[in-house]
Amino acid sequence: MNSESNDAPPMSTSVASSSDVGRMRSVNEDSCDSYVRPDGARLLVVADGMGGHRGGATASREAVAAIGETFEQRFGDGASPDPGETLVEAIEQANARIHALSRQDPELAGMGTTVVALLLDRAGRAAIAHVGDSRCYRFRDRRLEPLTVDHSVVAEMLRRGVLTAEEAANHPRRNEILRSVGVLRDVDVELTPLELAPGDWILLCSDGLCGVVSDAEIDLVLANASSPEAAVEDLIRLANDSGGPDNVTVQILAVGDDWRADPNAPPLAWSGRAAAGGSGSTSPGGSGAASVRSGAADDGTRLGEVGAPHRSVSAEPGPARRAVLKRALFLAALAALAWWLLGGR
Repeated sequence: MNSESNDAPPMSTSVASSSDVGRMRSVNEDSCDSYVRPDGARLLVVADGMGGHRGGATASREAVAAIGETFEQRFGDGASPDPGETLVEAIEQANARIHALSRQDPELAGMGTTVVALLLDRAGRAAIAHVGDSRCYRFRDRRLEPLTVDHSVVAEMLRRGVLTAEEAANHPRRNEILRSVGVLRDVDVELTPLELAPGDWILLCSDGLCGVVSDAEIDLVLANASSPEAAVEDLIRLANDSGGPDNVTVQILAVGDDWRADPNAPPLAWSGRAAAGGSGSTSPGGSGAASVRSGAADDGTRLGEVGAPHRSVSAEPGPARRAVLKRALFLAALAALAWWLLGGR
C-alpha cells in the first residue's frame, strides 16, 4: 500500500492506494498512481486494462503514465490550469499513445483500458474524468455518493428505465462497456466538476471492487475505518473475501486530517478480516443490489460475473436476492393455479 500526505494550503490532503491481483487472475492488469506538485496540486488515476495479459497491463500502465506526464507538464513552473481541461487533454493523450502502440505491435492489437481520474489544484478546484466502468465516489457526512455513471450497456439501459437494478445484476450484457481508452482513434471523456470540503473522502476504484461489493457495503467499511489506509486495506480484503474474481484497485483522497470511525455505525462482523490478521472488525452488514461490472479475462475476453463463495457480510438477503425470491414464489403460485385450472385437481 502506498500513502502520502501534503499540508500545502488551502487544504491538507492525504492519499492511500493499493492494487491486488485478486483470487482468480494470474496477472494484475490494473494500474494506479498519484502525483503531487510542491504547491499542493494533486492527481489520482485508476485504470483497468483489457486485451489479454500483455495488452491489458500495457494499456493501463501507459494510460496512467501518459496522464501523469500531462499533469506534470501543465502544472509545472507554478502554473494552475483548469483541472477539467487538463484531465480531458491528459486522457486524450493517453488514448493516442495506447492506440498507436496497438497498431505497431500485433500482440497488443485491440488493447484498451478504463480510466477514472481526480485532479485537485492549489486553489481547491477539482474535477473528475472517467471513461468506462471504473468509478469515483464521495464519502461525506457518513454517506456514500456515486460521482460517476458506468459507460456500459446495462448502465445505459438502467438510465433509460428499461431495466431495474435487480434485472441489471444478472443481465447477459452487463459486462459490455461502451467507452474505453485506446481502442479507437478518438475517445469520449466524461467530465464532472467536483466540490470538496474538509472531511471528504474521495474513492476511486476499478470494477474489481464495485462489481462484487455493493455501495452499501462500501459505505459501511468507510464509516468504520480509522484511516484511509485501513479503509483501502479492508475494501480490497472484502473484494477478495467475496471471491476476488477480478483485479481490484482502490485509491482514497482524504481532505483534511480530522477522520475517525463513526461511533454510531453498525458494527462490522466480517470473519475474513480477523482471519487475515487485521485489527478491529470489518464486515459490512446488508448488501444492496449487485453493481454492473465488467472485466478482462486472462485470455482477453470480457469476463462475466463469477459465482463467489460464501460471503459472511450479511445474514439477510439483499434487495436483488429478495426480488428473485419473490419472483420465484410468484411463478410457483402461477404454475400451481394453471395446473388446478387445467384439471390437475
